[in-house]
Amino acid sequence: MRRGRLLACLVGVALVAGCVGRGPRGLRPVTVEELLGDLAARRAAVTSLRAQARLRSGLTGLWTREALLVRRPDAVRIDVLSPFGLALAVGVRGSILWAYPPAESTRYEGPASAANLRRFLGAAVEVGDVVDVLLGLPPARVAVGPPALAAHAGEYRLTLPLAAGAQTIWFAGDTLSVRRAEETRDGALALRVGFDDYRDGFPHLVEVAVAGGAAARLAYDAVEPNAPVDPALFAPPPASRVLPLEAAALPEGRGGLSE
Repeated sequence: MRRGRLLACLVGVALVAGCVGRGPRGLRPVTVEELLGDLAARRAAVTSLRAQARLRSGLTGLWTREALLVRRPDAVRIDVLSPFGLALAVGVRGSILWAYPPAESTRYEGPASAANLRRFLGAAVEVGDVVDVLLGLPPARVAVGPPALAAHAGEYRLTLPLAAGAQTIWFAGDTLSVRRAEETRDGALALRVGFDDYRDGFPHLVEVAVAGGAAARLAYDAVEPNAPVDPALFAPPPASRVLPLEAAALPEGRGGLSE
């Protein structure tokens, strides 16, 4: 879970070459190589996103409106909106994570570490993982052994063994679209993501759950995959004061994907 890596290098793994999942009637025959190759192709096909969405997270369970910008490999901006305008902006560009509540005229800034991302986005993940999930895919992982493919109840289940656990991805048996993924580390759940409401090949509903039970649901109202996004939009905005991230206090329900 700590590193976002390309899955494409798994396509040629000789140990799983020719492994075919036939499954019950109605499932499209598919190989491990084809599923991994399709994931890699989807990552290459969608490299940016501009979207309007609603987020439900936190103890209140209330929906908040958000505007999102995403750009591979390591840039995300989330604007949390209120009826009066911008309430909070959170952004990541490379190794820098920043948060800007305009009402305070203060920018909080620090390294985009797993600990800081957990605080502001709700999960101890890498920037690449966040980019993948917002672009409608499970985080990229590199298996340490042969992946296993099985078919059950109209789905394919692909399991990638990892150094300290496993990533399991479920695909729809007919369309081969990703339905959900689960990652375990040291025998415990680390991350669970779900994808639904596909339109034109892109999931408009993303659900995220992390260790400890925190969960969130992101419903896209409008999406523009591969939108031209100015890299300057991910830069920290100007502010009269700049403080370390540790000094920021986020009200419940106003930050991140999963609280």
